[in-house]
Amino acid sequence: MFAKATKNVLSEIDTEGSLIPMSRLNDSDGLVPLSLVIKRNRYWFWQRPKYQPSDFKLNDVLVGDPINPVVVETDFLTYNGKVVDNKSGSAAAEIGPGSINVGGSGSSKLQSSFGNLKKQEVDVQKLLQDSKSRVLDLQHSLIQQIRETQREVLTVVKERIFTTQPCTVTEEVQEGGTCTGMLGINKTIKVSVNDKGKSFIEYDTNVSINIPPKTTIAYSVIELDVAHTGQYGLCLLPNVKGGFEVDGPVKVKQANSLSAAPGKTTSKLQRDLEGLQGQFIVLSKLPSNTRCSLFQQISLFLQNSVAISLLEDALEDLCNGMQPDPNALDEVPALKATLELVQKAAGSNSTGQQMKPSALTATYLLFSSLDEMTDSALFELKSCCSYATLQSLLHLVQNMASNKKSSSKDAALAVLAEEKVFKKITALFDSCNVTLLKEKDSLVTKIRNPQDRLPFMLCIAIKGLASLVPPV
Repeated sequence: MFAKATKNVLSEIDTEGSLIPMSRLNDSDGLVPLSLVIKRNRYWFWQRPKYQPSDFKLNDVLVGDPINPVVVETDFLTYNGKVVDNKSGSAAAEIGPGSINVGGSGSSKLQSSFGNLKKQEVDVQKLLQDSKSRVLDLQHSLIQQIRETQREVLTVVKERIFTTQPCTVTEEVQEGGTCTGMLGINKTIKVSVNDKGKSFIEYDTNVSINIPPKTTIAYSVIELDVAHTGQYGLCLLPNVKGGFEVDGPVKVKQANSLSAAPGKTTSKLQRDLEGLQGQFIVLSKLPSNTRCSLFQQISLFLQNSVAISLLEDALEDLCNGMQPDPNALDEVPALKATLELVQKAAGSNSTGQQMKPSALTATYLLFSSLDEMTDSALFELKSCCSYATLQSLLHLVQNMASNKKSSSKDAALAVLAEEKVFKKITALFDSCNVTLLKEKDSLVTKIRNPQDRLPFMLCIAIKGLASLVPPV
């Protein structure tokens, strides 16, 4: 809830800026100017880096006398925000011998009253002077661990935005609906029977957290470029990246990129998708009971973006050869079952260090795309999780990637003849910044911004789910 509130603040005041939202309240009180933050470059090339505050400051890892930075404090702004989300819909999914039919509506409201915010900013010119000829202690445990990973960069906090008074974040959720064949809901709920004789499920939650003064809600960093001698430089421009020198001018390992077969004239979207085809093939070749269970669990997670983020983090840890944080998984009990299912399917090939497609990397790919999508996009996607609808979506995104029109008379798109289904699919595409239009006997998709990553995420999510969905 705190993470959602800080993201909402930055979406309004710093859309394309350098500020990083604070994701954990527990980390916020110790984050001050020149605190050390670890930047982790991600597994897939489109993913934004993740930032993890550490328990150390720059002076803790310096050799010699400490640096005394000049920090300027100014008023930033007063913030009181409210985000309201109303949604309704229905979904049906064929799963093995059974089926799920869900209909319902709900609303959520997130209200953040951060009040008067202030900004502290380091005098970078003074920091540059103080850093000349200074050396980091390469034997410090934190630095040794970062160097071992080869995917992480050391950064220092340049500025932070913080609260000046006690404030609150409140979230209210009201949901209800009908359900037949429901497969597991991990919430405290109230169940009654409506006048049509169907089970009616409803729940209502209202949660508030109190935030003390001097709580950091956002910050920005400067990356450090560290030589093998321990001397470091400050990376002042966005396109100048930090890292550790290893046996020469080799920097931290970058995220994996993809390429299609040479000699083809294809769009970038199509080339990127072709580079991932091996991952989708792995999903489609899983045993039918594994595909069925995995599809069932992912379908339920589409109504919970927090669970998607937690599982994406856990899968990334496994792909990087690390064990997930068990405390994080405890927040949503169903996550452990999904993780165990994926690990069992992956077998001995349980790490993705070499990018070889496996059940682990393929599932992580799918969850990575879902984690990039908005709540509204996830909601629309959940309403399209039937076999026929997913096959139609697969046909549409394949033609979109190839810059082709789709014939409305194509048998693969027969389900779109239903106006209700067509509206759902149009809404799904729209939520990912793609326009779907009918032109006589053709269906045309138009990506509004070629630089936008959401259409790519939509394609990955659809191809991944279509590889798992059990046939009718």
